[in-house]
Amino acid sequence: MPIPLAPAPRTRAGVVGRLFLELLLFRSLARASLLTWLPATLLHYGLLVVLLVHVRLLLPTLPLWMVPLLRASGWAALALIVGLAALLARRALVDRVRRISAPSDYLHVVLLLGIALSGVALKRLWPVELYRIGEFVRGALSFDWQPLPPHAGLIVHLVLAIALLVVFPISKLVHAPGIAFAPTFHQRDPNGCRRGRRSPRT
Repeated sequence: MPIPLAPAPRTRAGVVGRLFLELLLFRSLARASLLTWLPATLLHYGLLVVLLVHVRLLLPTLPLWMVPLLRASGWAALALIVGLAALLARRALVDRVRRISAPSDYLHVVLLLGIALSGVALKRLWPVELYRIGEFVRGALSFDWQPLPPHAGLIVHLVLAIALLVVFPISKLVHAPGIAFAPTFHQRDPNGCRRGRRSPRT
């Protein structure tokens, strides 16, 4: 028997719309706390742009669609760092959040923050030749190994990124797929009350 998360949409289009609002706009989080929603939104969308910019390392030539992303990459990195710093401060300073936080929760945020800060440092303070990095990445994926530029900041950035990839599958960072596949969340309620009346809660 379906047990949708009430109040549930009556149609499949409504279910799709609710998932869209949750996955892209974090509607439930906004309803619960705007002070948490804002840094979380900065984090997620800043991270999305930064990851898309890194796709250029996989391509031998830069596609035109990536030019606007490159221009916005500095702002995206700033949004990512501000969002991470705010969420880390919330976890450390808000008593009710601190009490339920495990050491791994701090580790995930610190790793992401370290990756973001080291990436900004590579772009602003200690630049590295991106073409050679791209050759290394493409060579590693095709088992045609190319030398990695001997750059200490780049090594730190890569080590932190690899550490995050190792812990990612077993961490709370995989919460987005959980929303999409939560049984009570993607079900409709064809027998629910129509507009103007509340669905009964159990």
